[in-house]
Amino acid sequence: MGEPLLFLLVGGAGIAVGLARGGAPRGLLETGVKARRLALACLAVQAAMVALPLPGPLGALLLVAALVTLLGIARANGRLPGVPLLALGLLLNLVVVVANVGMPVPAATLERAGITVQQPLPHRPDAKHILQGQGTRLGLLGDRLAVRPLVAVTGYGTVIELAGLFLLLQHLVLGATAFRREDGTAHGAHEASTVPWTTWAD
Repeated sequence: MGEPLLFLLVGGAGIAVGLARGGAPRGLLETGVKARRLALACLAVQAAMVALPLPGPLGALLLVAALVTLLGIARANGRLPGVPLLALGLLLNLVVVVANVGMPVPAATLERAGITVQQPLPHRPDAKHILQGQGTRLGLLGDRLAVRPLVAVTGYGTVIELAGLFLLLQHLVLGATAFRREDGTAHGAHEASTVPWTTWAD
């Protein structure tokens, strides 16, 4: 399961915290997030890259396309809580993937995570990763963190991205009950918090 399960656990935690704070699940449906379905699809692609049977650099190209699309969607939703943090994580991942035509991963990290790969280790263990070596650029941003309980590896960029996702989902769940229109229909909290600049001048 690996990384997809990591995304599901963090997303579920964000929703659970929102519910515990008095939110409602319908906030996920009533949200004003732009391009929501496309964003979900790109997140799914990013999370499932390690399991996709793609040859050579094709996986890296698909990952770059997903990250670029998510960054564009993040820009369109930049006022929502958690989105700036999400965008920062996406940008860090995009930079290192483009620099290496794949996400670098040290062999020692794969071993610590309990991931079984063929021996000798191939240059591309899966569709997302390339084995980190002397020619690796920005190796610090690669997948250097082992999550052994999930048999997964991840990096600092993804951790930042997941933190943003957690905050965003919590906000959306809370937004279902935090604000109401006069006619009783829910609307996004980010809309209610937007104050025209002319108000400050009065």
